[in-house]
Amino acid sequence: MRKEATLEQWKLLYAAATRIKALKPWEKFWDLDLIGIRYGAEEDTVFFSILGRGGDCYGISVYEGYKGLNSFLMLTMQESMNLSVEYAMHNQSALTCYW
Repeated sequence: MRKEATLEQWKLLYAAATRIKALKPWEKFWDLDLIGIRYGAEEDTVFFSILGRGGDCYGISVYEGYKGLNSFLMLTMQESMNLSVEYAMHNQSALTCYW
């Protein structure tokens, strides 16, 4: 069962998003540059894709574990895998913040 975030948790999330926006990571990274951070076991790795270097859409996508990484790879390789963009987008397993 889904548990709603508290107002305090939402405030912390928005504060973190504001700090990330101020850093402008899209000035240093391309959307295909993945940042992987491992916490504990290898399967707990979280992958980040920074969006916006091309100037179109600023954001950050977070992919949890290798299942998330596989959905990122499916999106980036959808043409060579003979998949429709719609299918690859629909099967994304990520949390994304856009500014």
